[in-house]
Amino acid sequence: MFFNRTKQQEQAPAAPIGLTDGIEGKVAAFVKDWGAIKRGQREFIADSAEPPLQLLTDADVAYFADAMNTEIALLEDEVRQIKEKTRAAIAQKDAEIAAINREIEAQKARNQAEFDEINRRALARAALIEAAAKIDPSLDASNILKDADIRRDVVRRKFGDVAVDGRSEAYVDERFESLEAHAKVDPFARVVADGLAPTKLEGRAAAEKAYQDQCDYLRNAHKTRH
Repeated sequence: MFFNRTKQQEQAPAAPIGLTDGIEGKVAAFVKDWGAIKRGQREFIADSAEPPLQLLTDADVAYFADAMNTEIALLEDEVRQIKEKTRAAIAQKDAEIAAINREIEAQKARNQAEFDEINRRALARAALIEAAAKIDPSLDASNILKDADIRRDVVRRKFGDVAVDGRSEAYVDERFESLEAHAKVDPFARVVADGLAPTKLEGRAAAEKAYQDQCDYLRNAHKTRH
């Protein structure tokens, strides 16, 4: 009996090639769920009853990797768009806030200008009423509404109707300014400017006083002797 030492070796089954049947749908469902979780559209809940995704061939792995890369690219593009929209919204808000701040500053400037103008007019009117009172104390200029009417009334009182009727406002203003300048002059300075020449009446009074003093001295001189 011959013994055959050559043992027939069993051959391993050939590895499957190509995509496993139904793998496309399984990969699509997996990628969809993963994308939903990344987008915050659903929470991850571990389910032991759900069978894991099995990639049995190189083609399955390549198909899965391609699907995941595509989904990741979509997520990155969505993130980029969200960032761009956020930056655009922030820029728009900043522009709106800047415009509001400019308007506030402009309104402050207008309010200050209006206040300064009101203050200027009030000071000018107070000065005008004071000047009118110095020129003609009998005139109550505070009851006259318009500044031009105050000047016209003062000039009329000083120079008559001919200085006002038919005259331009510039002419009336000039006549008023001359009265105002004259009223501002110090009376003592005006006397000094004109000279301190005594009048005849003042000289006579001084002479009479000197004569009276001399008479009083002679009349009372003996009273002081002992």
